[in-house]
Amino acid sequence: MAKRQNGLVLRGLFGQPAEMGVRVLVAGLAALGATACGDEVGRVAMTFERCSTLSSMTLIDFEITESRHVLADVTGPAHCRVQGVIDVEINFELLLPDVWNGRFVMGGGGGYVGTVQNAALDYGDGPGALARGYATVGTDTGHSGSGVEAAWALGGRERQINFGYRAVHLTAEAARSLVRHYYGRNEEYSYFVGCSRGGGQGLMESQRYPDDFDGIVAGAPAYDWTAFAAGFVQTQQNIFPDPFELDTPVITSANRSLLHDAILEACDDSDGVSDGVLNDPRSCGFTPDALLRCENEIAGAECLTTRQLDAINAVYAGPVSRGESIFPGFPFGGENDKGGWDRWIVGAERGVPSLHFGFGTELFKYFVFDDPDWDYAGYDFSTWADDVADTAAILDATDTDLGSFRDAGGKLILWTGWSDSAITALGTIDYYEDVEDGDPAVREYSRLFMLPGVLHCGGGPGPDRVDWLTAIEDWVERGRPPARLIATKRGSDEESVLTRPVCPYPQVARYDGTGPTEDASSFRCETS
Repeated sequence: MAKRQNGLVLRGLFGQPAEMGVRVLVAGLAALGATACGDEVGRVAMTFERCSTLSSMTLIDFEITESRHVLADVTGPAHCRVQGVIDVEINFELLLPDVWNGRFVMGGGGGYVGTVQNAALDYGDGPGALARGYATVGTDTGHSGSGVEAAWALGGRERQINFGYRAVHLTAEAARSLVRHYYGRNEEYSYFVGCSRGGGQGLMESQRYPDDFDGIVAGAPAYDWTAFAAGFVQTQQNIFPDPFELDTPVITSANRSLLHDAILEACDDSDGVSDGVLNDPRSCGFTPDALLRCENEIAGAECLTTRQLDAINAVYAGPVSRGESIFPGFPFGGENDKGGWDRWIVGAERGVPSLHFGFGTELFKYFVFDDPDWDYAGYDFSTWADDVADTAAILDATDTDLGSFRDAGGKLILWTGWSDSAITALGTIDYYEDVEDGDPAVREYSRLFMLPGVLHCGGGPGPDRVDWLTAIEDWVERGRPPARLIATKRGSDEESVLTRPVCPYPQVARYDGTGPTEDASSFRCETS
């Protein structure tokens, strides 16, 4: 991919080209050149000086609020830590390692962000970006707040746009400018990695700013906010039908245990291994309607009432508007796993009934309707498409034409856990298949990996750690497309307790019938 030059062209508020500069004044450049020292003490002293000088530079369109050198310790290598702000309130933190590998990576955020976040510092398996020698940056996307609250967006169109797409792009441009001046040369390769909101940020970059990154890894991508948030609200209407009674969900812990056990009994060994994990939940023919119904609608641990069954089926069915599907529902998985349905769909978390409740109602209150008093319980979704149109234009990264990203030489890895209770795995599959419908050669520049038994961005009974950074490096820099990757389940001491291959969709890992089931060598990738 052609490398960008030091004179930067940033996008304006609504994505139109605007000469914003983000140029370092010539007077400051001398302090940033590479320095040759005769001994280690001199080199370290010059590194301290070079780092501290950054905060005194005069810049256009962004400022550095602090720069200080951090010595190596058990948490990471020696580096220059740079904090700054773009425009009025897009905060970022850039880490510049003393021993640079010539690469730049930006890490995404989670939820509604609201603090400076950088997923690249601990992403997948293996060392984080800084430990590998990457220059790396993260941003708060232009506002302060907890990750599950969106009151900051009330009446703030510019803040919404910054969160939707602008802040990531501007931060990447500003950070690369500093990287080039600090090291005295351009980065060789530029990457983006993220999960959840960060995965959606990666997809947004590939669609709006296809020249920003050579390689993108987008995990569990939150790419269609207005659609999956509709699903969040509809499930909560079934699970918490009374907005004044939010302490007791319709779906109980006993229901979840009953459901989980029945699904595994019906389908666990369909892939040749009884391990508490469904290889591809779509192949499981179980239906919740087969569970015992409670006599006289009196709830019990071993049965379901009609209201409980309806609520469960709503989770699997997905949201609808005027009888038409808005977004896929959830596949089987995660019903009774810690961090699955308990956290996202039915359990109390962070002062709200569930994270679905929090994210869904916050989006409709503060993005869609600009009304903090909006009542989720009475919304019938008949006007959903019109209601969310303006928000969708800002937040949704649903464009399936990745031709510009492909033509720029970009590579995109998508991945998600089959048991993700936050962003349904079926939505990620739908997006990828839609891209393929428009471009049958999609696997030349994009591949999808499905992780059985894995929850949202990690966790669950399945192996959830993959060295995604090496995978995207190999593809971009060495022309080796990711094929059979190894996922690892690690114990409390970070030791490997289980490995399995993950295969490019639509392939799945099949047990060979003879080897140890905890070892990836006993499985092969094949098309189901």
